[in-house]
Amino acid sequence: MKKLILLSVLAFVFLFTIVLFITNVNAEESIYRVTHYLINLEYIPVADVDKHVVGTYERRGVAVFENGEIATYHTIGTFDFVDSNGPFQGYGIMTYKDGSTTIEKYDATMTNESGKMPTLKGKGEYIKGTGKYEGIKGTSTFTGEYLTPYNEKTKGDIIVDASRNYTLAK
Repeated sequence: MKKLILLSVLAFVFLFTIVLFITNVNAEESIYRVTHYLINLEYIPVADVDKHVVGTYERRGVAVFENGEIATYHTIGTFDFVDSNGPFQGYGIMTYKDGSTTIEKYDATMTNESGKMPTLKGKGEYIKGTGKYEGIKGTSTFTGEYLTPYNEKTKGDIIVDASRNYTLAK
């Protein structure tokens, strides 16, 4: 009986190790850059401190991957800023030339130091994919910076450098 239990435990450990190995072998990593600009912004002042606002945003742009692949980028989200500093979160949707898509949910922080353009830093998780990205699971990290300030003319152009690590369902 002890041999049977020991053999069962060893078989489970072996199978678990094989599954982890196969999952890691199929993991893909890529680096990409996204440039995007604001197309919609709505906010409401909060009366607690000066320059506190909560709101929603929508941005559009283009993602260029290190392997040359290109995708359109569309993001929508919410923010809670005091003087352009604070958390924001949203959903990023990439649409590739073949029509495949990825949808990522992200959380980030924007920092606005006096006399400098705002910067941002965050992480995301893929929640859906279609076409060649059907069944995507994985995460991303990103950093970015404003290239132009937000105003009616420049619309707050941003450049973001990101990396992602993901697997696809078989």
